[in-house]
Amino acid sequence: MSKKILIADSEHAPACDELQGYLDGYDLICASEGEEFASLLSEEVVGLIAQDEKIDASVLKKLPNLQLALSLGRNHSNFDYGAIVENGVDFATVWRKGPNCVAELAMTLILSMSKDLIASHDSVASGAYRYRGIRPIKSEQWKMAFHWMKNENVHEVHGKRLGIVGLGEIGYELAIRANVMGMQVAYHKRTRLSDTIEQSIPLEFMSLNDMLTSSDYICLAVPHTPATEKMIGASEFESMREDAILVNICRGGVIDEEALIDALLQGKIRG
Repeated sequence: MSKKILIADSEHAPACDELQGYLDGYDLICASEGEEFASLLSEEVVGLIAQDEKIDASVLKKLPNLQLALSLGRNHSNFDYGAIVENGVDFATVWRKGPNCVAELAMTLILSMSKDLIASHDSVASGAYRYRGIRPIKSEQWKMAFHWMKNENVHEVHGKRLGIVGLGEIGYELAIRANVMGMQVAYHKRTRLSDTIEQSIPLEFMSLNDMLTSSDYICLAVPHTPATEKMIGASEFESMREDAILVNICRGGVIDEEALIDALLQGKIRG
């Protein structure tokens, strides 16, 4: 019997020929556009790689000799982890460069807002102490002039709540980074994640309105679809705290632009 490794998602089909050269003794098969994933399941499959395809008990039942299941991306909510363990299949995840880069950008934006970075930089560069009545002092390593520019908008992110709207792969990577920084991480999405994934970070599932009313930072990480078009509008801005910061790392169409401008001009949110 030949040994096969199955790539479940058709978008990776173009890479199959190149990958085959690294797999001595295994046949690499990949779902092509329009091909039924179920038709590729067989007892010959010993390895399974998936990014979005749902891998549950019904799939595993058709793969009696499966030894390893690999998730492309660390948010493995498409895998039924309990069924994988029950079937004695080894499981692993790999991070992907794209979601990592976007998650790092989101964290950069959050940190820059917490430090009011642009205004703080301009204050130092322009010598703002001259018109603020502040006299800079020469400090030593153990004696430093903390917060000498007196910028009231500067604060720590530690202990603050980050609410993530849409916890896909990018949102998951952001949640990991925010947790490391000491932030409380909440999320909202149509389908709640498993207890295993929630506890691994940890994450708190909340309704959209509850999350908007309680979060210091709100990050949008959803695809732009008809269902998410202008999902953040006037009523959502009314629900947010006046000191809330909104970070959008998805398409601009998920926000009602006129409502955003009004919220900023009226001081309904900080930024």
